[in-house]
Amino acid sequence: MNAYEWDRTTMAVIACALANDSDGAGALLEPLDERDLRHVVVRLAAMAAEALVTEADHAGSDREEVIARWRASILAHEARHDAAG
Repeated sequence: MNAYEWDRTTMAVIACALANDSDGAGALLEPLDERDLRHVVVRLAAMAAEALVTEADHAGSDREEVIARWRASILAHEARHDAAG
């Protein structure tokens, strides 16, 4: 795959996620080799981070605040997991 195909696959996986279609996302990812899968996963993370920063910018926040909120979200997730036992 090339960069265009990685982005195209990434956007298709996001469309599946927005439609709550894990089977569709799985079908897109299953045939990928390890290298291509890594590229798509990193692209997914980059697009998610970019969306968070863009939304924060529209809300008047900055990148540092986004990072702080993301870290707080991770800690809250871990705390819920620990509390559930």
